[in-house]
Amino acid sequence: MKKRMKKIAVMIVLTGIMLCTAACGKGDAVKDDLYTYLSNMQPIQELQKEAINEYNGYVNNNDSNSQELLTALQSSIIPKYENYLTELNAVAAETEEVQNVKTVCLNGANKQMDALKKVAEAIEACDTDILAEADALITESETIFTDYENQLNTLAGEHDISLVNNDTGIDNSEENPSEENSGGEAE
Repeated sequence: MKKRMKKIAVMIVLTGIMLCTAACGKGDAVKDDLYTYLSNMQPIQELQKEAINEYNGYVNNNDSNSQELLTALQSSIIPKYENYLTELNAVAAETEEVQNVKTVCLNGANKQMDALKKVAEAIEACDTDILAEADALITESETIFTDYENQLNTLAGEHDISLVNNDTGIDNSEENPSEENSGGEAE
């Protein structure tokens, strides 16, 4: 009977240890999801950079004319940006917190796409009012990407993830405000 009691006592202790280990071993779902989101965003943000860098190459080049920019927008820049949006939409977010951050990024990216399309429309119509609308959309996208960066940094901080670069949605340089990226790199 003593042996049986020892076995039961050992089983109870082992069961308690296993339950404690399982309970203590539960991960932070938001942290895991955010880390996965950030990892998935790395290659996608390169698509955006490519489109925006090409756009800025035309806009910042004094030798380019509006017709060259229009051709580039229609044949290359907008299709690249559409590819970026498709890939961005495909990034999974499992938790509500990460989904909320992703939604802000999508809103900024959609505003930026609208701005690129407005620039093309303005050039086609030779309409400075439409160009002003495009500028307003760029400003809106910059504001949204700033909010995205702030939310992403806050969420990462709350879940002990260090962002090792600043490619989190905003280019903090004094360059063209349409040079945003989306994503971030987790350490």
